[in-house]
Amino acid sequence: MQFINMWSGRILVSRTMPRARLRVMQMHRRITSLHKPPRRLASRWCSVGKMTSEAIVEEAISKDGAMWERRIAYWLYGCAGMVFGMVALGGITRLTGSGLSMVEWKPAGILPPLTTEGWEMEFQKYKQFPEYQKLNEDLSLSEFKWIWYMEWGHRMAGRVTGMVFALPLVYMVGRGVMPGRLAPRLAGLFALGGCQGLIGWWMVKSGLDGKERFGGEGRVSPYRLATHLSMAFILYTALLNTAFGSHTISKVAMMAPLAQVDFHRALRAVPASFRGSAIGVTALVGLTAFSGAFVAGNHAGMVYDEFPTMGGQLIPDDLINPYLKPAWRNVFEHDTMVQWNHRVLAMTTLGCVSGLWVASRRVPLPPRARMAANAMLGMCALQVSLGISTLLMHVPVPLASAHQMGSLTLLTLSLWLVHTLHPISRSVAISRMAATGTLGCANMISPHVCSLNPECELD
Repeated sequence: MQFINMWSGRILVSRTMPRARLRVMQMHRRITSLHKPPRRLASRWCSVGKMTSEAIVEEAISKDGAMWERRIAYWLYGCAGMVFGMVALGGITRLTGSGLSMVEWKPAGILPPLTTEGWEMEFQKYKQFPEYQKLNEDLSLSEFKWIWYMEWGHRMAGRVTGMVFALPLVYMVGRGVMPGRLAPRLAGLFALGGCQGLIGWWMVKSGLDGKERFGGEGRVSPYRLATHLSMAFILYTALLNTAFGSHTISKVAMMAPLAQVDFHRALRAVPASFRGSAIGVTALVGLTAFSGAFVAGNHAGMVYDEFPTMGGQLIPDDLINPYLKPAWRNVFEHDTMVQWNHRVLAMTTLGCVSGLWVASRRVPLPPRARMAANAMLGMCALQVSLGISTLLMHVPVPLASAHQMGSLTLLTLSLWLVHTLHPISRSVAISRMAATGTLGCANMISPHVCSLNPECELD
């Protein structure tokens, strides 16, 4: 039997302990004793020194907190995945023309009609609005049921997502295990999710108002559709970023001291210019996706089904509609310019992602950051291929839906890359390392970690 007494730092040795191992342990003790831990942390948090009973309790709480950080991260990953599915289902609902089949909105939701008479009543309500009168006069009851179920499924999926988010949130707040820094952010995300439902109905209502859009077709406002889709992307981004942060904090808190030193040293070696470029490319990916929402809202993908030219020209003659006043409305409402803008942004994004990948080969990056850069380049190339194929094949539903999901996947990889370069703030790193009792010991083992702690003074 042999072990180190962590209360007094004394090495207890049995007669069976090999002498070589004993010498190594004694040498390690001499080396680590050359540097004193920070004065503020030495008496309470360094495991080589004496720990008070208060410190033991706080260490247990901090370890439990790291466990809850990981659980929160997995929960938020799940919620982000559900939002991803919501965006996919919403895209299919739009592409199949199902979004205006339900002409009423009730916050608590409704059950599908259970009788033939109930379905006839729903169908009669639908017949009173422009989409049926201008586009679907030959729609049968069975076909109406199909598009009605598509829209109903999309709405109910949103409510289920809200419950999956809200119920664990209430439970964790009630138990007092929710980190203080996350409480206001998660409350804001819950409010944002509720607003998203209201924005969805605001969008649908624009298609029921009788205004003529897109050559007389009864369709929703492209501005409202872009707002609804953009809010979904913002909600997804916020959920994913919060999950990344909690997951990283839990991993750092449970790392060995030297592993924490290496972790932060590797991040400090990344040039600030590369970090800024990664953030800029991520913003460009989001802007390109935003322009794609106007392509969908204006049905601009139907205008020119060729690439790279439009009507045999790189810049088509009808790029600007002179009858659309004021002129800036062309950017958001004229189908030719909307498609051209999206093409230009897409090719610019491909060029910037490629340039970022080339730069990543020339700078020191953590393994996960390099993996994210590689995945980002591959996904960007696939996304451009999906967009061109969707255009050439005149916007088939499966390809168009895959293209929309590709934009969200590319945004996910971009956020992952940014997060691997900015995992947690310096102050959070110090507090979590101190809370788990590793900051002081890391200072003793390696003085380089003191660059993390502005109050650290080595004698």
